[in-house]
Amino acid sequence: MKKVGLLVVAVLLLAASPVIAKEGFYLGAFYPTETISGDAGTGTSSGGGWGVRVGEGFNRYLSIEGRYSDTSHDSTHLKGLAGDLKLNFPLTSLDSARVMTVEPYLMGGYAHYEVSGSGTPKSDGFQYGVGIELYLFRELSIQAGWTDSKVKFEGASGDVKTVDFGFIYHFI
Repeated sequence: MKKVGLLVVAVLLLAASPVIAKEGFYLGAFYPTETISGDAGTGTSSGGGWGVRVGEGFNRYLSIEGRYSDTSHDSTHLKGLAGDLKLNFPLTSLDSARVMTVEPYLMGGYAHYEVSGSGTPKSDGFQYGVGIELYLFRELSIQAGWTDSKVKFEGASGDVKTVDFGFIYHFI
């Protein structure tokens, strides 16, 4: 059954019509999986949850993006709010129209995290990441990314590493 599902996804990705990189407003939803390392992550398991993103593309190469995520780890929730500058690298397809289909990206910015529970520890810090976006249709793309955020909760420091997968709707 898994092989059939993977085959269907592969056929859909290969049959997707190429589109051009978008400027303007976009909105998306994603599934994050997060791990907390270092002293801050002692005794905490990896967690998954949900997230939303909103952004504005200034041109083909530069955009600004805000994200909110909520993940469950053991008996706690980690809530994150981030703002990033995103540098896109549009790649062209091999068709005669030379339109964009795939966009790898680099990003960097600032993140704020809160851990639910007694005392509600908070942390702010720099983050960076990489990812790739694949356009399925003119308005719809799928995205996969990885970010690393430096955190310090009540004297315990570490990293929040996030892998996320999602959909993005580009308003035209």
